[in-house]
Amino acid sequence: MSKTILYIATSVDGLIAGRHDDISWLFRYNDVDYGYDEFFSGIGAIIQGRRAYDVEIQHGHSYPVPTFVLSHRLPERKPQREDIVFTAEDIEDVLKEAKRLTGKNIWVEGGANVAQQFLRRGLIDEIVLSVVPVILGDGIRLFGKTDAPIELTLRETRTFDKGLVQLLYERA
Repeated sequence: MSKTILYIATSVDGLIAGRHDDISWLFRYNDVDYGYDEFFSGIGAIIQGRRAYDVEIQHGHSYPVPTFVLSHRLPERKPQREDIVFTAEDIEDVLKEAKRLTGKNIWVEGGANVAQQFLRRGLIDEIVLSVVPVILGDGIRLFGKTDAPIELTLRETRTFDKGLVQLLYERA
């Protein structure tokens, strides 16, 4: 059975981007093998927010799987692939559609608002959190306010070159 996985990097102070959506602090780790290829081989679809999509397009990133971009506005230019869908549907409906398309795992790729919505509604099965040894001080915080604590169980801890640490949590 497929899982819904939040796979994301954060600074030590819990930020996924600096001011003005700056992710340049991550570039230092582009040459570190932190298990991304292994993770991505199990992914059948991606769900992400509009800002995360725009930042990735700006940096030349694209993923070869169906991608659902949560947005209330259409892109200025039509996506280059037909399997990139912009949608304002409820996240549960988007998740159901993603699961209908594939038996593989679904990657909730970001950003923070999308991650928070999925967590609040109990739609995340696993969190793979790569903690980068940098303190940004200001930017976009990954985890926001919740109505109640979200209990997690630590399943695995991995360390990588340049001090990157990866934590694998499941919902308790």
